[in-house]
Amino acid sequence: MSKIATYPVIAVTDEGPTFSQPLSSILSRLQVGGAIRTLGPVEHVTDRQRAWYRGICLLRLSDWNGDTVDEWDLRLKAECNGVELLKSEKIYLGVGMTCTRLTIVGVGVRNMTQFIENVLSKGIEMNWPISAPDKELRR
Repeated sequence: MSKIATYPVIAVTDEGPTFSQPLSSILSRLQVGGAIRTLGPVEHVTDRQRAWYRGICLLRLSDWNGDTVDEWDLRLKAECNGVELLKSEKIYLGVGMTCTRLTIVGVGVRNMTQFIENVLSKGIEMNWPISAPDKELRR
């Protein structure tokens, strides 16, 4: 499975968008069966917030004490107001049996930003080795 790449639009002129890399370089990565996805400014921010949470925060905490990424995910969602800020989805386990899980997918910028701020505050309180994401992800 190949890694998903994101190329921010740095300008839009009459000739079209200008990306952070040449368009020919971006298009050269395409493969049959692949796709191009466009994101609006808000979607781009929430996409990067989720990437920071999954790819930096959870991995760093897991490396720090050896607990799995899933264990840290559960812990942070429980201790950082996840019930109020994140989306819940029901998982059907069988006849008459369901389980609710919290997910960061589909969460808006405001709630995701607040969740990240809660994680960072808890990290300071507990002396966890996590650093804040870029400023534009915390507005």
